[in-house]
Amino acid sequence: MNQQHIIDKVNAIRSHLTASFFEREDVIDGLLTALVARQHILLIGLPGSAKSAITDELSQLIDGYKYFEWLMTKFTTPEELFGPYDLQKLKVGVYERITTGKLPEAHFGYLDEVFKASSAILNALLKIANERVFYNGTSAVRVPLGTLVGTSNEFPEEEELQAVYDRFVFRFQPGYIREEHNFIAMLTSPRPARPNLLTLHELQQLQQAAKLIKIDQSVAEALLNLKNDLIQEGITLSDRRWRQIATDVLPARAVLAGRDHIIIEEDAEILQHTLWDDPSQVAKVASIVRKRLDPVAGQIAELIEDARDIANNAVKANEDQAVQVGTEAVKKLKHIKQEIQAFKTAGGSPSKIARIEEAELKVDALLKGVMSKCLGI
Repeated sequence: MNQQHIIDKVNAIRSHLTASFFEREDVIDGLLTALVARQHILLIGLPGSAKSAITDELSQLIDGYKYFEWLMTKFTTPEELFGPYDLQKLKVGVYERITTGKLPEAHFGYLDEVFKASSAILNALLKIANERVFYNGTSAVRVPLGTLVGTSNEFPEEEELQAVYDRFVFRFQPGYIREEHNFIAMLTSPRPARPNLLTLHELQQLQQAAKLIKIDQSVAEALLNLKNDLIQEGITLSDRRWRQIATDVLPARAVLAGRDHIIIEEDAEILQHTLWDDPSQVAKVASIVRKRLDPVAGQIAELIEDARDIANNAVKANEDQAVQVGTEAVKKLKHIKQEIQAFKTAGGSPSKIARIEEAELKVDALLKGVMSKCLGI
C-alpha cells in the first residue's frame, strides 16, 4: 500500500482526536509519534483532564492492535497484569502464567496511576517496557508491546520509581481547558464521526519505515549542540535517552511528515516533550529547543501565547469597557494573524505549512470569541 495513503489515514485520526479533545494537540501528536517510534509516553495531570479518554479513543482507531488497560493501586497483583499461574503446570512445579488478554500479549498498553504499582510489578514492567521481554516461568518471551501509556496525578518521588519514570521517553502535563470558546465547544459540539481505521499492518509499515531512517552528521551535531545548551542550564540526560531521540523519535516524526530523512528544523518541535525530568524544567527546555533548532516554531508559539492573553483579557472586561477593549483586542489579534501568515508566505515543507495554518485557526477562534463576547458580532 502507498505509504502516503497510510499517513493520510494517520492525519485523519489526528484531526478526529483534535476535534474531540480540545487543547490537546501536543498530547495527540505525542501519542501518534510514540506509536510510530514504538516508545512510551507518560501523561501527568489533574483528574478529569482526558488522559484516559484520549488513549481509549485512539486504541479503538487501530484495527487489530491489541489493547490492555488497568488501574493500578497498591493492592494490584501481578496476576491482574500478567495473568494467573497455570494450575495444571503448577502441580508439577512449573510456575508459568496464562497471559491471554493480559499485558504480555498487548501491542498497546495503558496503566492508570502507574507509579502506584508494587515492586514485583515494577520489576517485570521494566523488562517489558525496555527490552520487550516477559519472563514467564523459565522462558524469556518476546512481547509485541509497541507503546505503553502511563498516567499519574502526581510525579514520582521515591527512588525505586525513577527507573520506571525514565522509561517514558515522552512526557506531557495535560491540564484543563483554558479558552472559553473551547470550553463552550466541549459542552455543545457533537462527537465527530470516526475516520477509517488504521490497521495493525499499516502501522507496522510506518514503524519499519522509521527504522530505515538514519541520522546524518548535521543532525548529530545539532543534537550535540542542544545537549550542551541543556547542560549549561543544569539539565543532564542519559545517553540512552539521546539515542532514543535520534534513532526512534526523530525518524518517527520524519515518517509522519512523509519524508525518508530527518529535517531537524521541521522535526524538532516534539523534542521539548522528551528532554525534561523535573516539571520546573519544562518552559526552559521548550525555549532552548526552539531557539536552537526551530526558531520559527518558537516565534509562532510566542505569538499564540500573546493572542491568548489578549483575548482572555478582553472577554473579562466589564460591560462598560467591553466595546473599547474588544475593539483594541481585535486590532491586535488581526495583526498577530498577519505576522503568522508572513511565515507561510516565506514557504516551507507541507508539515511546516500545516503547523502555521493550525496557528492561524487558533487566532481565528480567539478573534471570533472576542467579537462575539465584546462586540456582539
